[in-house]
Amino acid sequence: MDAIPFDFRRSELLTESQVQSLQLMHEGFVRNLCSRLSLYLRSEVSGELRSVEQSSFGKLVESLASPTCMLFFRTEPDAGNILVEANQSLVAPILDCVLGGNGKIDSDPAREITDIEKNMLEDFFRILGRQLKETWKPVAPVDFVYDGVETNPPLSKRFDRDEAIVTIAMELRLGDQAGTVNLAIPSMTLKLLAPKSDKPATHRKTASVEKETALKLRLSAGLKLEVECALVGSNLRLRDLLNLKIGDVIDSGIACDGTADILVNGVPKFHGEVALENGRQAVIVQSLYSSC
Repeated sequence: MDAIPFDFRRSELLTESQVQSLQLMHEGFVRNLCSRLSLYLRSEVSGELRSVEQSSFGKLVESLASPTCMLFFRTEPDAGNILVEANQSLVAPILDCVLGGNGKIDSDPAREITDIEKNMLEDFFRILGRQLKETWKPVAPVDFVYDGVETNPPLSKRFDRDEAIVTIAMELRLGDQAGTVNLAIPSMTLKLLAPKSDKPATHRKTASVEKETALKLRLSAGLKLEVECALVGSNLRLRDLLNLKIGDVIDSGIACDGTADILVNGVPKFHGEVALENGRQAVIVQSLYSSC
């Protein structure tokens, strides 16, 4: 029998359905990240997912500007590495907002950030890690731990140049400034995370249960529920309420940490985080209310 050439790197390629799943997941990642950054920077941030492509780390490095901001995260518990690259045209206005500015940069942002600026941007780096964790929570319970920053792509030794990766390209806009963010995940790391979502279900619903569920959904689809967001837990004396006048300040006794509760028909159901969405104040659902 004649030998047949085989490219072992093809075994690391993802299927089309896996790529589509990554695209859907990270479209949500972009939306949630923009809302969180809007709250953090006190300025509206918008964005969109551009592409999901399979290539090698070497090809990605060739396409990156230098200097840039290359953030590395360690996935736990499997101790893998992923890369988030944010170019200087985006990092510069973010840094300006962190320093109290409005994000409008007149000077050329294409310079290497200093060690002091790296320290000032660590909250931004950790926001990226937390949003990645929330995005991947339905797939696998994995933490994304910030593990350092580099600025010169050709000198990076974190990945082998031939290592197969999936690059998820996004564009973020902060006011009039726009920049790209590239999320690079090694294919082998994705293989470790993906099985939980790819395993076929071992227990299928019976036809009768499915019909019953569908009926309940049809019946409930037309119901309208009253939903409100509130800071739950404050108390006010009736005497103080009766004595209120214009200009008075009410001390709610609740820490101002950017969180709020979501009530359905007057009953607390979810914990949320206050954010900005398309110029309007919104609340992102974070978890179920503890009493649910």
